[in-house]
Amino acid sequence: MEHSRPQWTGARVARVEDARLLSGRARYLDDLPLPGCLEVAFVRSPHAHARIRRIDPRLALAMPGVVAIWTFSDCPVRLLQSGVYPVGQPALADGEVRYVGEPVVAVFAADRYLAEDAAEAVEVDYEPLPAYVDLAAIVEHPDWAVHPPVDNRYVHREYATEGFDQAFAQAPHHLRVRFRTRRQTAVTLEPRGAAAVFDPASERLTFYASTQSPHRMRGDLAKFLGLPDHRVRVVVPEVGGGFGMKANTYPEDILVAWAALKLGRPVRWVSDRMESLLADAHARDDIHDVEVAFDGEGRIWAVADHLMADGGAYPGYPFSGAVGETGLAAQVLTGPYQIPHLKTTIDCVFSHKTPLGAYRGVWGPIASFVQEGIVDRVARAVGKDPAEVRRLQLIDQFPYRNPAGLVYDPGSYRDSMELALKAIDYDRWRDEQRRGWREGRYLGIGISVFVEPSAMAASESGSIPYEAATLRMEPSGKVTASLGLGPTGQGHETTMAQLIADALGIAVEDVVVLHGDTDSAPLGGGTGGSRSATIGGGAALTAAERLGEKVRRVAAHLLEADFEDVVLAQGQAYVRGVPSRALPLAEVARIAYTDVARLGPELEPGLEVTARYRPPLPMTFSNGTHVAVVEVDIETGLVKVLRYAVVNDCGTLINPQIVEGQIVGGVAQGVGSAFLEELAYSEDGQLTTTTLLDYRLPEATDVPPVEIQHLTTPSASLGGMKGMGEGSLIAAPAALVGAVNDALAPLEVWFSEIPITPEAIVRAVRRRAEAPR
Repeated sequence: MEHSRPQWTGARVARVEDARLLSGRARYLDDLPLPGCLEVAFVRSPHAHARIRRIDPRLALAMPGVVAIWTFSDCPVRLLQSGVYPVGQPALADGEVRYVGEPVVAVFAADRYLAEDAAEAVEVDYEPLPAYVDLAAIVEHPDWAVHPPVDNRYVHREYATEGFDQAFAQAPHHLRVRFRTRRQTAVTLEPRGAAAVFDPASERLTFYASTQSPHRMRGDLAKFLGLPDHRVRVVVPEVGGGFGMKANTYPEDILVAWAALKLGRPVRWVSDRMESLLADAHARDDIHDVEVAFDGEGRIWAVADHLMADGGAYPGYPFSGAVGETGLAAQVLTGPYQIPHLKTTIDCVFSHKTPLGAYRGVWGPIASFVQEGIVDRVARAVGKDPAEVRRLQLIDQFPYRNPAGLVYDPGSYRDSMELALKAIDYDRWRDEQRRGWREGRYLGIGISVFVEPSAMAASESGSIPYEAATLRMEPSGKVTASLGLGPTGQGHETTMAQLIADALGIAVEDVVVLHGDTDSAPLGGGTGGSRSATIGGGAALTAAERLGEKVRRVAAHLLEADFEDVVLAQGQAYVRGVPSRALPLAEVARIAYTDVARLGPELEPGLEVTARYRPPLPMTFSNGTHVAVVEVDIETGLVKVLRYAVVNDCGTLINPQIVEGQIVGGVAQGVGSAFLEELAYSEDGQLTTTTLLDYRLPEATDVPPVEIQHLTTPSASLGGMKGMGEGSLIAAPAALVGAVNDALAPLEVWFSEIPITPEAIVRAVRRRAEAPR
């Protein structure tokens, strides 16, 4: 199909979503009118580990407005991924609680205030039991068990390249370091929630969810409720952020749906912020014990890594964050570098903490933190500039098979680093750094060259390796598009419309993109794993190509022209070389629907298609470089980011403005990861960061201006797009930590654990100053 020059793809089109989002007209789950709705409040465990001796709901049941109080026996469902993990979380605790915040009792009342008051009146008698919360200690004590007699180490994997031991032994130099990433969570603007309505007349359940994966949620509900999937409809209102955390199906989701069926009334639950911090999927609780073999030039010969992850009390459903973070980190541990040998051991263990799930980047921020930390330490060991050591081993031949067996498609690894260094005037900052050290100022430069595997089938979105789009040109000539994606603020209504508009030769405002209703959207995998542009965009383009062919065939018949000669552009169908022979698309569409006698027997009425797109490669790799310049105040421990440059390569850019928004957002979250955010537990398993006063998020003043440049290395996928939603959070923590370590080099202070707090900096500097020389 011939196209005019792209008018919309690559343009900085304003997001069409913003009009309703910024004016307060968007409708979230909590805004939905549900007459007769019961509200749910949960009694949650105050113990990390305890036996439930008795539950007495009598006082609560006697309170006005309370309709029902449930325990496990009222909803005997477990979120068990059969055959994959040995245990699954019950919808409500079954005889024993295994983390603080685990749902124990559900209270249903006429409004949320009554439900909360009644929940406080439920009496639960607990027998406290020992709690295991320290990851390193759990790994060292295989006899500790969260689910006896089930082995507490629920995943163990080993891998090594051929010849690893010999290469490692023969290398002239070795170093060893432990990297530690503390727990975090997504903290979405809109908390989790669910609502359900059962219609006895049609015997259908409508489930309203703040989720990233509508069709996967429908499948889960059908499975756990014992309903055929055509009896379940999932509707996703506006979603105020997801970041992977809303890719899971949670116990509260199942219970709300089950209650709507059993109680015969609409049921809704919306989390408050404390519940979110307690019970939303956590992430990032990892230890990497790393050994590196290298030569005197700084070339890395081999890396060995023992990857350990605390999966919490249960595997997240259907995505265990611990398995995702370690398994995928092990595959991209060498990142953009030509490191020939790799050895990994993975251990995922249960603990008495909240289950781990997905959070933006999943394995990526951890792997980059490790790989860039390795390169910086090797550079320091051989007395070379960190940029020079990176130049020695950056990949520049494609396709490239890394030592874990992943095949990288073409990228701009070397070019992105050089451009980023030039952007911040790297040599000038090195001179400034040396002057600063002489004057007692501590300036540092951190470099993070990242690789982002994207558009994978197996991700937090599930395992559907394709995406789907249904396009209909209405009788007016306007286009309605329905996609299986599950956007949570990424701007899909804008970017997908841009692709479709270019393919059909119409204005972007003439395309409406719908999503989030399994009754109308074609089955798809949803949003996650940076798959939307590559796979979802490919589906939109495929459907637009097919719709364009139907339109052109109708137009060719009406214009008495050869099909191959008909071109769509500027809202018209015209004959190539004879622009005066043209019909407005509105006229073509009108005839296709309402004047079908003019079509002839060979053309079917209507203009509607459904297409599914599966990329030619199992994944495609975005890449880029982040460079941070910081100043560290060793008296207060405060870190000030002076410059921050990003060079990003995500293939074809659909909308640079949206891409840059994603980049800045990822850097902001990277600041949180590097310096602020930690879900901290006491020794007895109490979460001590249960408000946003304790769980510290970056503020506007913490996030530096981000200088952004783009490179374009198209993928093999239709349209040439690559995923980019996670790259900035993958790269930013490593760049920021690297900059702090670089700044403190004269003091011989290294940080290999994040977040790096001001207190940690002051302690480390003081400890180093007091150490004997």
